[in-house]
Amino acid sequence: MPLTPQEMRALYPIAGRYAYLDHAANAPLATPVRSTMEVYLARMSEEPFDLAHWERLRNQVRARIAELLSVGPDSIAFTKNTTAGLGLVAAGLDWEAGDNIVGVHREFPSNIYPWMGLKRKGVELRLYQPEQGRIDIKAVVALCDRRTRVLAISAVQFWNGFRTDLGALATALRGRDVLLVVDAAQAVGGLQLDLSRTPVDFLAAGAHKWLLGPMGAGFAYVGPRMLDRLNPVIIGPESVVRDREYVDYDLTFKAGARRFEEAAPNYPGILGMGAAVNLLLRCDPRAVEDVVLRLADRLRDELPSRGYELLLKPRAPSERSGIVSFRHPRMVPAELHTRLREAGVIISLRGDFLRASPHYYNSDQDLDRLLEALPQ
Repeated sequence: MPLTPQEMRALYPIAGRYAYLDHAANAPLATPVRSTMEVYLARMSEEPFDLAHWERLRNQVRARIAELLSVGPDSIAFTKNTTAGLGLVAAGLDWEAGDNIVGVHREFPSNIYPWMGLKRKGVELRLYQPEQGRIDIKAVVALCDRRTRVLAISAVQFWNGFRTDLGALATALRGRDVLLVVDAAQAVGGLQLDLSRTPVDFLAAGAHKWLLGPMGAGFAYVGPRMLDRLNPVIIGPESVVRDREYVDYDLTFKAGARRFEEAAPNYPGILGMGAAVNLLLRCDPRAVEDVVLRLADRLRDELPSRGYELLLKPRAPSERSGIVSFRHPRMVPAELHTRLREAGVIISLRGDFLRASPHYYNSDQDLDRLLEALPQ
């Protein structure tokens, strides 16, 4: 039987003290995630290093992430965060002066700076300007021309929660030689992502947000078109087929995405991420998305009645995510944020607005606590 939200909640000690609604920033750790990492640390302090054992577990984590995304494990590479994953593409493609990348204004910097850094190679970054916080697929694709190499976009916009229809975007790009690169930090773990039905070329995410894992661990999905074109940025013993041969050098890369893993894996982070993914799979990703959207919808319904403005009012179900950003026309956001914190409600302050992001283990009582702490 799948884990219910109540059973999942019991695994989060923090839920006994706080209404923790900040998964778009940093997720707290469930007890199985913490204990998994502690087992590694204890073994490393008490026993000799057992490479075969830890490699077996690392491969299990790779397989579970692949299961979450409905792809093959050979397409998954471990990274340390979303930025590192996107950096693989920025640094690994053979760029030429005059090439361009199409992106979106107000993306999180992780999906901007890697592309800006290519200016030194004569590569242009073209930024689509969202219309009232929404991304029009036809309009963003219209910025692509014959020199566009990459269209880089977030599955969910970090600031207002707009969810991109990646399937429609992939369809709109069909027939163009443009690689679709996705920042999934605000989607994977909270929303379903079936890459067997949504043909993106590359996707990156860190573990510490909706994936409910530790900071410093992440992964990248490398699709077949990208694999054929992407060069490893840093090459080490983990990148090559003969990864346990230390003096007879042979620069033959591994067949899949593991060529992008250079050396010395972050075992505790990867294992902690794996424990979190196991929990999400036990909950059933479809059920997780249903709960996340239901809780977010309740906030979107009730906040305006209390005098708060939403940064995004979804016009279609496909635009919804677990992020709800809001402000009050007369109240100072920083003061509201402090008031909520004093009431034990944890959300984000982002410039001139507040951002709530509930997950599967949150309850309506958590939302009640938020709403009751907000002045009207």
